[in-house]
Amino acid sequence: MGSEATVTAYVRGIKLFMNYMHTEDPEALLVKFKGGEINAGANVDKYIDHALKNLSHGTVRNNLFGVKKWLSLSGVQVDWQKIEMPTTTATSETDAAPSKEQLKKLLSHASSARDRAVIFSGTASGLRIGTLLSLKIGDVDFNYPDVARLTVERQRGRKFNNQRGGNGGKLFISWLTPEARTSLQDYLKEREAQGENLKPESPLFTDVYYTGKPITVEDFERVWYRLLKRSSLDQKSKRWYTFHIHTLRKYFRSNCVGVDASYRERWMGHKGLYLDVSYFRAEEALHLAEYRKAIPHLTIYSTEVDDKRMRSRMLVDFARLQGTPEDQLRKLEEVLARAKTVDEGITEFKKLQDSAQGKPRTMYDGNGRYLVAKSEDEMLQRLHEDWRVVQALNHDKFLLEKA
Repeated sequence: MGSEATVTAYVRGIKLFMNYMHTEDPEALLVKFKGGEINAGANVDKYIDHALKNLSHGTVRNNLFGVKKWLSLSGVQVDWQKIEMPTTTATSETDAAPSKEQLKKLLSHASSARDRAVIFSGTASGLRIGTLLSLKIGDVDFNYPDVARLTVERQRGRKFNNQRGGNGGKLFISWLTPEARTSLQDYLKEREAQGENLKPESPLFTDVYYTGKPITVEDFERVWYRLLKRSSLDQKSKRWYTFHIHTLRKYFRSNCVGVDASYRERWMGHKGLYLDVSYFRAEEALHLAEYRKAIPHLTIYSTEVDDKRMRSRMLVDFARLQGTPEDQLRKLEEVLARAKTVDEGITEFKKLQDSAQGKPRTMYDGNGRYLVAKSEDEMLQRLHEDWRVVQALNHDKFLLEKA
């Protein structure tokens, strides 16, 4: 199940351990371990203390995975319970999620459409950089009015939890904001204009020479470091840049404001939250409703028009979730499109509904038919309890009516 990158990392960890043991002959060292001439466990323990003087806890821990696997497969007995492995929580490095202003500065120095598309896609989806760069064009679905969907299927080299029971799901999905979707489309159009024949199996991100060759994580990390220097954001904690490439994922997590945590974790591809195709189809509308709540917070460049379009789309989706007939959904979209604000559009649509049904235009009738949801989370919960949205109010409040 391991990738080539994992094998390379294991070999690197073993070489570092051998350097500590002052030998270049792994077989001779194994003979001494097995014969009891050298205590393997004691030397591994000392090596940990030695390595932590120069490397982070996470790096030493990762190197030890290779050493542990090597000794285990070679039949060297080590009581690993007596060895205190470095934790990933104790680290001398600090990082931070970039702010929107810092990302704008970084994007202003990105002359390549590809580089801008990677940054926008990383902040909008929360995918690991290795996963993002491994995607194919066919993994992106642009058939949505505002967002795009990314499908990440289980395959070698991608970080999927190995659940031997077979019930862990075969994929996870994430999304792109409208601005990230546009940036990605611009990049793909540029590749086509340069003569590249794009197919579903073509890499989503390639080298800058339009040859169709996929770009590696290491190659893009070099691009990222150059961008940091151009934008004067190349400050370091100790050994690493404060804004390393993986902080795009951190930006996503911290800006999923108001989103159900279980959906956020699924979009980020965390362990044990993978889906199958039929399960995703059954709850796609809920994924969309949750993600659209985060769009204003994830969006780097925002305008009034964008905010209105996003809120309008959310309200139409909420209405669809409640089973509103298609003719009424089309009418709602038309009213929202011509209104100056979303609130104005909802008010006008409510008047049209009341007029068509002969209802008086009253907000409360004293019999408990109406209530005000005081947050988006409460509103979504009420939608599952047979309430429907009447009007979006100020300060993230929503007027609901019993269906």
